[in-house]
Amino acid sequence: MRPVALGQRRAEAFGGPWIPWYPGAVRIIAWPATDVGRVRSHNEDSHLVDPGLGLYLVADGMGGHAGGAHASQLCVDIVDKVVRRGVDALGAVPPEHRTAAIAEMLSAAASEASARIHDQALADNRLQGMGTTLTGLFVYGDRGYIVHVGDSRAFVLRGGTCRQLTNDHSWLNEQVQAGMLTEEEARDSDLKHIITRSVGFERHVEADIVPINLALGDAFLICSDGLSNYIEAEELAELARDHWYSDLPRICTDLANKRGGDDNITVVVGLVCNDRDDRRPAPQYKRTVLDTMPPAPAGSNSAPAGSNGTVKK
Repeated sequence: MRPVALGQRRAEAFGGPWIPWYPGAVRIIAWPATDVGRVRSHNEDSHLVDPGLGLYLVADGMGGHAGGAHASQLCVDIVDKVVRRGVDALGAVPPEHRTAAIAEMLSAAASEASARIHDQALADNRLQGMGTTLTGLFVYGDRGYIVHVGDSRAFVLRGGTCRQLTNDHSWLNEQVQAGMLTEEEARDSDLKHIITRSVGFERHVEADIVPINLALGDAFLICSDGLSNYIEAEELAELARDHWYSDLPRICTDLANKRGGDDNITVVVGLVCNDRDDRRPAPQYKRTVLDTMPPAPAGSNSAPAGSNGTVKK
């Protein structure tokens, strides 16, 4: 049997497009969890788990009740569509040029999402100031590609260790890198909500693209700052050593809530393997962009003033 036929059957079984599969290509079992937290009244996070496409995303919206949830959901929808549209062409790209082609595709996806969010915010006063972070993993063959804007985070769990793969686009992180603050001072600061790059604040955004090699037994964890504000990489490594990966999203979410839960919490954990998980996942509410549109104010066209910076509300 030709490897391409095997790959086509696998993708169709997941409802995804045709993605070439060949010996050495990896498979991912993923487990997501999202929670409103203990302080917020609504969830502005969105996430995507698409094993057929090999795409795993977390987006943390900003813009208050009006725009945050809409921006994050619109972002994951557009990135999903752009990658789905571009993945078929990757099979014809020579292997030595494939990393550059995938980086270009993911960068274009982030920028298209930014343009759509930005334009909607300008067109609708109720959505002024909305934007979102974006952190995700695209898996093609035996390699992974991180796409990243903002302060959500991606980690790789390997050999009992945990390593952060992303660099926060935040004011605090810039101060740490410039030597103006220590990591301890940044950790205790009340200014964690100020980010310096987001999807939607401007029509074009430059996403960080990080290629990574994937090996059997590796796991990745993508999360919003509702988790990373409470749990550092060292503790994530310890939790991963002591628990099943399938339980890790729930355990991390519970721990963040116990420590305050002052923001929405979203976690996606994926395991690189040659197996599958036949357990039926718990049903999850699937939100659409239409679900996140704010209602029109009765008898009024007024709206909150737009934000002058990328400050998470």
